[in-house]
Amino acid sequence: MMKKITLFISLFITLFIIALAYLSFFGFETDRFNKIISNKVNESYPQIELKLNKVKLLLKPLNLKINVITENTGIKIRDKNLKLKKISTNYNIVSFFNKDFGIRNLNFETEYNNFEDILKFARSIKDSPQLLILDKISNKGKLYINGKINIDRKGKIKNNYLISGEIKDLSLDLFNNEKIKNINFKFNYEENNIKLKKVELKYFNLPISSDNINLQRQNEIFFVKGNLNNPSSEINNKFINKYYKNNSLKNLILSSNSEFSFNINKKLKFQNVKINSSINIENAEYHYENKSLKKILPNIKDKIIIKNNKLNLNYNNDLSIVGEGYIFISEKQENIFYDIKKKKKNLSVDLKVSLNKTPIIIKLLDFYKNDKNAELKINFNKEKNKLLISNLSLISKKDKFIFNNFTLNNKFQIIDLEKIKLNYQDRDEIINDLSLVKKKDHFLVEGNNFSLNSIIENILFDDSEAELKLFTNKPRVFKIKFKENNIDKEHIIYNLLGEIVFNNNKITKLNLNSKFKDNKNVSLSIVNKNGDQITTFYSDLAKPFVKKFKFIKGFEEGKINFSSTKLNKRSNSQLNIYDFKLKELPALTKILTLASLQGISDILTGEGVRFNEFEMIFSNEDNLMKINEMYSIGPAMSILMEGYVQKDKLISLKGTLVPATTINKFVSSIPLIGDVLVGKKTGEGVFGVSFKIKGPPKNLKTSVNPIKTLTPRFITRTLEKIKKTN
Repeated sequence: MMKKITLFISLFITLFIIALAYLSFFGFETDRFNKIISNKVNESYPQIELKLNKVKLLLKPLNLKINVITENTGIKIRDKNLKLKKISTNYNIVSFFNKDFGIRNLNFETEYNNFEDILKFARSIKDSPQLLILDKISNKGKLYINGKINIDRKGKIKNNYLISGEIKDLSLDLFNNEKIKNINFKFNYEENNIKLKKVELKYFNLPISSDNINLQRQNEIFFVKGNLNNPSSEINNKFINKYYKNNSLKNLILSSNSEFSFNINKKLKFQNVKINSSINIENAEYHYENKSLKKILPNIKDKIIIKNNKLNLNYNNDLSIVGEGYIFISEKQENIFYDIKKKKKNLSVDLKVSLNKTPIIIKLLDFYKNDKNAELKINFNKEKNKLLISNLSLISKKDKFIFNNFTLNNKFQIIDLEKIKLNYQDRDEIINDLSLVKKKDHFLVEGNNFSLNSIIENILFDDSEAELKLFTNKPRVFKIKFKENNIDKEHIIYNLLGEIVFNNNKITKLNLNSKFKDNKNVSLSIVNKNGDQITTFYSDLAKPFVKKFKFIKGFEEGKINFSSTKLNKRSNSQLNIYDFKLKELPALTKILTLASLQGISDILTGEGVRFNEFEMIFSNEDNLMKINEMYSIGPAMSILMEGYVQKDKLISLKGTLVPATTINKFVSSIPLIGDVLVGKKTGEGVFGVSFKIKGPPKNLKTSVNPIKTLTPRFITRTLEKIKKTN
């Protein structure tokens, strides 16, 4: 009997060992525990319904656990189904008897599920504001997850979980109607750390990639660090307009490599942002309309183009941009370098631009640069509504324009300035030397030599377009002191002294006096009375000023007296020239030729025709000069003329020319001739020609018509001049 019992026990032990070995190495499949597992999960997470297929059990006898594995199963959350590729866990056998949560860990691997379904699953386990926002803005996209989760005795997930996976083709609809498309990346997610790898996305169709982005939670703050790269791409205009709203920047093509870091607080605000970027701007166009700039840079186009600009951008509370490349102000390529720094609301810029092939015109200074090599440097700071320029210089081999420490408002008007130094060669190859230095209550303007050529033209021959609002409305006084001043190549004035007072961007007072080398006087005065600007000019030598009229050639001798009254944009002026000679005057020569007055024509082209006086009464307004009367009298002829000149477009003049023949002289000598000539038989026996000059400046048409009867106006003006002369 004992043998049988012993045999039975031995057989039982053997079978038990075999069964134990089988269950340990091969296990078996069953669905008997599915309900238990599902119920246990549902107790802790009621919103989760676990759908298990047959479960494979592997016995772990040494630690009293059962290894549970199921494949191709699913999870249902709020009518959303998640496809699971594999779930595995260890079930504690002892917990079955003491009613503990027997699952201590859970390993799972999903299929590629819809991103929004996975997100709802995550929110059901542990919700957060970040997950809520992500749920609201995300759409489309697939998500693959491989997770390792540890669970405590009460069925709660421990914090030492590890989740990895991949996102494909995710899109985010941001709150400002912007979209981020084609988001792809791999990730690792631990308790306080998220690592993103091989990130790819499109923002405004701009492709962006990253090798590595880390998100680490520190208390209630997320610390983010990573890199971003984008290949050479044309930037969408909508993206440009988002940050540059005036729609002037176009056709931007660039590539970049960036490293960044920042913090995100619980209110989703960015803090401690740091960016380090290398950017290559292959092309960019800045479109603008600036008529004032076009006057200085005549070949400038309606857009400035930059190409192949390599720059480094650094942001760490303050912004720094350093770059260089090529710029096209006109058709010619120039070099550009810039160093830009921004601290809070203050902006500082160091800029260098070569202007080797770019023509420059400063009309007021009579400066014209064509192919000279030159470099423009600007150093300025922008604070609120002010532009503080510490240095602005344009320097070439022979020319220096240096401006130090001046302040501009947001209308680019000068608030204040400290010093200006000019040393340059003008169009007439005259070396100009000028300095402006701020004193306590005035500015001192002085130099060895400075050409007044263009300044005289602007002052005397009124340019209605030249309303320069250089300064703010604050009154300013300029003391003038020059050793020499060129009127033109041939004529120099000496020891120019005087004062100019500006107020509201207008000259309210001007008084300048100087002399030619032979002690001949020249003076200019401007005063304001009752809103009228009154200009007077006198010179014992008229030639250098009359030469400003390009159509007059061969002018000699003479004195000049000019006066003008200007109110708003209209000026009324009178110009008188005394005791002068004329020769080589094309318009007059043609009139004399057509009128068969060859004798006078020969004198005009020879030694010249002498005039006792020339007088012109005229007005200027909106580029239109209206000549009320232009009268000239001399021993050889007298001329009376009127008409108008539309600047650069049209000239229209008509008048009368009378030779000083014997009968004219005789008639003028008769007592009371004025009374006779304005009677019924006005001008009988007196002869001359009427003429018309009309057309564009470069294509004038002249016609003449012999007359026997002169107008009372002509005769009256002639008698007045004769009487005045006598």
